Amino acid sequence: MQLLILRHGEAEPMVGEDSERQLTDRGRAQVAWICDQRADELAQVRAIWASPFVRTQQTAQIVSGRLRQPVETQPLLVGDTDPREVLEALGRAAHFPLLLVSHQPLVGSLVNGLCGSPGAHPMGTASLACLESEVWADGCADLSWLQHPEA
Repeated sequence: MQLLILRHGEAEPMVGEDSERQLTDRGRAQVAWICDQRADELAQVRAIWASPFVRTQQTAQIVSGRLRQPVETQPLLVGDTDPREVLEALGRAAHFPLLLVSHQPLVGSLVNGLCGSPGAHPMGTASLACLESEVWADGCADLSWLQHPEA
């Protein structure tokens, strides 16, 4: 099974509520660039899950528009969620390849935890990782590739 993990694009600075921060123009461009670079791989996605925060919803909508796949909002995909909760949800997921759109530190914890590689794979804004595994548990996945946006 394939799991793709995307961190939201660059967001505006913290002004009010963190959950309300929007993507910057650069953030939108980062996500569009990643979509272009990994169009073939993203075309295989059968479900998109995203955090309820504005910037992740905006990121997911960019991908969704290209794939013509709906976005399913998953409240557990906020940055400070225990990764074990996400792994439990993945165990119940019906459609793979699945794309998760979320935040740090969750995206980094998921990628590095699933691959058994603490801190080895940084997840900057709009970074997209593809993992493969038969089961979603710590140390059980292989990192197929990791794409970072243009600088």
